[in-house]
Amino acid sequence: MTASGGQSYSASLTLLIDRLEQIPSLRDPASRRLCLDLMVDRIGFSLVVEEFPSTRTHLIAIVQACRRHPRALGAFMDAVEQMEPNSIPVQQARGAVDDMTALELVGEDDRKELLTFLEEDPSDRLTDFVRAAAGPAAVLVADEQYPAEALATLEQLNAGPDEVPPLLFFVELLAAYLDDHRGERLRGWNDRQAGRAGLTDQLRKIRQSQLREPTPLREAIAYIVIRIEPDHLDGDLFSVTHWRQNNPDEWRPQRGGTVTGDLTVVRQYVSSLVDDAESGWARLAKTIRIEFVLPFSLISLPVDQWEVDVDSPVPRTLGVHYQLVVRSLDRARSPKWHREWRRRWEALTTASDESGTFEEHWLWSDVAKARQLTALDAKLAVSKDVVALVLRSAPDEEQPGEVVVGLRAGVPVMLWSRTDGGRAAFEAKFKELRDALPKLIESLQLVRSEAKQTARPNGHVGSRTTLLWDDPDRPVEPVDPPGAPTEEVSL
Repeated sequence: MTASGGQSYSASLTLLIDRLEQIPSLRDPASRRLCLDLMVDRIGFSLVVEEFPSTRTHLIAIVQACRRHPRALGAFMDAVEQMEPNSIPVQQARGAVDDMTALELVGEDDRKELLTFLEEDPSDRLTDFVRAAAGPAAVLVADEQYPAEALATLEQLNAGPDEVPPLLFFVELLAAYLDDHRGERLRGWNDRQAGRAGLTDQLRKIRQSQLREPTPLREAIAYIVIRIEPDHLDGDLFSVTHWRQNNPDEWRPQRGGTVTGDLTVVRQYVSSLVDDAESGWARLAKTIRIEFVLPFSLISLPVDQWEVDVDSPVPRTLGVHYQLVVRSLDRARSPKWHREWRRRWEALTTASDESGTFEEHWLWSDVAKARQLTALDAKLAVSKDVVALVLRSAPDEEQPGEVVVGLRAGVPVMLWSRTDGGRAAFEAKFKELRDALPKLIESLQLVRSEAKQTARPNGHVGSRTTLLWDDPDRPVEPVDPPGAPTEEVSL
């Protein structure tokens, strides 16, 4: 449903009248007058309603009179429900009223005026204002909102406890953000709507509260989550699926299609996903984070060294220009490992809220041989504060060893060097960063940048380090979001 068409309103009006005619008490003229009297007690003013001998015609007159005051239809239904509590026809009529209220929150001329203003003076944070005004109730159909979509989203939401509709709250937030003659123009528009709806006092309280303590706008992190799996039939091919997310309030990743190809095709596809984010759905995000969901056999794939803008004379390295981590596909698909995973993740987030050092949350593995893995497993079993594990060696494709022990124990953060050389430099660098644990993703991005600025970047720690940062609260596996596309595309 949208809030922009006259046909939608006509259809809602017809449905509402049909529903009202099914309510026994409204078939009697005296009962209709009593409902109008009870409605006056609720809204504090009376409506001029011409009475017609035909029940349907009289009901149309009542609804049209109420239409000029958005609270009136709801108050009328409250009065009807008082006459017939727990009535199914009343509940059905109330549903039709909710639809009509959404459609007719503001008049068509006022809606056009607001839409024209938003198109003439666009805000680069339109989506943020929509989310701030609507809260968790906002289900945005797209990660980027244009003015018409923003108004349609807000007009379909009911008012909160303060009785101010989300659309008016949105306009108030935008006016405070602009804070100039444009803001005054928006406040004037809001004042007219509030006066018409009998919400002047409520809007004044909202405006005063914004002056005292403005509603904070959350900076969005845009996520590109990329799952790469070996093809089951051809070892030289890989299957790639991606999800995207640009909502700071809840995790609702949108799944894209699936691409199959060799590693060159995979890298080209990843580059195209980043291009799409930068030029489209995530262009206004504060940060873009890229997460690769990988199986054991690919867990050390040097994805942070992959490039975008490959046709440029100076391609950009993913791990330098973006926050980049890997996640475990095998753990995501192993529910029996999730209890410990969630418990340690909670320990990590709790530690992030505390001040001080993070020494006790790190474990530096000294495992180098398979027979020592049992000792590592036993140590993790009793070291419940450990949330970050530094591996002694890179996971072997055939025998991942340490990484499997860590994943099974629920450790959400792991670091390792993909090469055997330079172990001392690797350990020294990350011992420096122990207390930066809550910001380790950002810190590693800086280390990767340092590497590219050296004379021998490939030998630097930043060019050979993999960071596994695995958040159980942001799943894409094993259940895909409802309505996810399943078509497969081969390149």
